[in-house]
Amino acid sequence: MPETLLKNVTIYTMGEEQPIASAMVWLEERLLAVGDAADLAARYPSAKRVDGGGLFVVPGFNDCHCHILAYGLDLSAANLSPEYAPDIPSLVAQLRRWAEEHPDAAWIVGSFYDQNRLAERRHPTRHDLDQVSCEKPVFIEHTSKHGGVANSVALRIAGITRETPNPPGGSIERDAHGEPTGVLLESATDLVTRHQPPLSHQQRVRAVHLAAQAMAEKGITAASDASTGWGDLEGEIAACVQAVNEGAPLRVTLMILATALRRDGRWLQPQDIGTGSNGVRVGIAKVFADGALTTRTAALKEPFVDTGTTGMLLHSEEELQELIVGAHRAGWQIATHAIGDRAIETVLNLYAQAMQAQPRADVRHRIEHCMLLDDGLIDRLRRLGVVAVLQPEFVARLGDAYRYGLGEERARRLNRVTSLLRAGVRVAFSSDCPVVPGAPLDGVRAAMERKTPLGVVLGEEERVSALAAIRLYTAGSAVAVKDEAHTGILAAGKRADFVVLSRDPAATPPEEWEAMQIVATVFGGRVVAGRLE
Repeated sequence: MPETLLKNVTIYTMGEEQPIASAMVWLEERLLAVGDAADLAARYPSAKRVDGGGLFVVPGFNDCHCHILAYGLDLSAANLSPEYAPDIPSLVAQLRRWAEEHPDAAWIVGSFYDQNRLAERRHPTRHDLDQVSCEKPVFIEHTSKHGGVANSVALRIAGITRETPNPPGGSIERDAHGEPTGVLLESATDLVTRHQPPLSHQQRVRAVHLAAQAMAEKGITAASDASTGWGDLEGEIAACVQAVNEGAPLRVTLMILATALRRDGRWLQPQDIGTGSNGVRVGIAKVFADGALTTRTAALKEPFVDTGTTGMLLHSEEELQELIVGAHRAGWQIATHAIGDRAIETVLNLYAQAMQAQPRADVRHRIEHCMLLDDGLIDRLRRLGVVAVLQPEFVARLGDAYRYGLGEERARRLNRVTSLLRAGVRVAFSSDCPVVPGAPLDGVRAAMERKTPLGVVLGEEERVSALAAIRLYTAGSAVAVKDEAHTGILAAGKRADFVVLSRDPAATPPEEWEAMQIVATVFGGRVVAGRLE
């Protein structure tokens, strides 16, 4: 197989030594050279020439915090996002339509609903979902993955009544008479979902294929599943490995739930979990510290302005200590979901304790979302060497819900990208898809603008340039998953994973960003979405 030389392009390599190039050469999955077009043409005279037509190239995007399997499954459920279900009647109609199209389904399921963006500005209830069916169980999942709603049949199957206590780390919403409304937050959703039919191996494999192809069309060539082990650790790993070995165009990092890593009184170590695939990596343990801002379950130091509550830690501090210190001692890089300032402070305390108890070089523990920060917390992130993994698209999609819950002043202190970078904290961008649609180009624009759906700018001083945002979504993410030896920048020896853009990201203003298109996505040297002439 001859080498391929791509010329007549502007390449933003995201590397420090050679930030811009005009051509690159690859053979199979690896880049051989990146540099000047005339020089590379002379060095590789037999290479197949591909004219890039004056377009623009960046490394493949790396969504280092998303939910690959869940995304694929959601693509198979009723789409209840605001674009399809702007109010509760249309949400009911969407579910009815899905039920008609899937008459053999044991459960009627939907995804992506967000009460903050429904016209009624409330969660649907079991009474709303009873309009879909009074014979079949109905369950819809909140876009944050931190809550859901069940109809009366599903509540009955789960045995949830007015006498059912809130489970640890969860809440059953009740009406003025003490009856369950159908709204379930955090771990309370497990009371219902545990009764859904188990997924087959082929359903999981198909879901990974669906997710990987959808991501390729968005320019994503690497991604991390942030909740592997939710139902069946070995089965989920096996499905992911099979899909990747069958050609799913995605380099995958699996973040294993820490609660799934304890077996028979001992902690599994990273080397205990093999995958049998070069395209699937393991090494990160995932911990949940708190909930979400949209469901008012993120753990805050000061109350939400609209509920007067301060959210919740999903584990006691003793349990969190056992999870974080235990995973650290077992050799894992830890990624802890912590959104509220109270949760972030708690996690940093435990990271410091773990690293003091057992020092390790280049640990790179992470805080996922890391949203509500003050200067003191930012300084502690730097001193502890913790990576902040942010999702800029949250502000663009959910920012008004944050304003309603936090008030304007605290909402402006979310996702403090510039402050983190200025302080020397390592930052990575991701999406948390399917919590939001997860197109990296949307995330880049969101980081440039920081505008809510209603057009309110949250923290103008925290805006970053397009190239800075792309760097955090490529090189930054590679560092977050310890894969910078292979991905993140375009340079000799790295993987031939890259994206061709229709316009110059360095010269396209935010107001014209919608015109930016993914022309082609190349994964391991082969075009997996779009066209490369």
